[in-house]
Amino acid sequence: MDRLSDMLDSDNSYIRTRGLTLLAYNAKWDKDYKIDEVIDKYLKHITDVKPITARQCIKLLPIIAKHKSELKNDILSALHNADISIYEDSMQSLVYKDIQKALEVIQKS
Repeated sequence: MDRLSDMLDSDNSYIRTRGLTLLAYNAKWDKDYKIDEVIDKYLKHITDVKPITARQCIKLLPIIAKHKSELKNDILSALHNADISIYEDSMQSLVYKDIQKALEVIQKS
């Protein structure tokens, strides 16, 4: 898990996305609360410099919320407070829709 969380700091957006994905899909086995320790770093990628990475991060958040219920409020707060104005207009609407979908899924669970 430590190696996966280190991937979030990579200069390469592909590696960041891989780290986000692998952490999310390993959340159900995280008995040592490793994701809890790095959740703030994870949530910063909601507004990653690369909108594709941000979109992937947002789409993965319901998986983490499902398996780490103690992080649900942090995730919801980060989604509500995300400043998507940093993206080009063409990407803003896509990121906005991703956030709305993630909020909907998380709030239902």
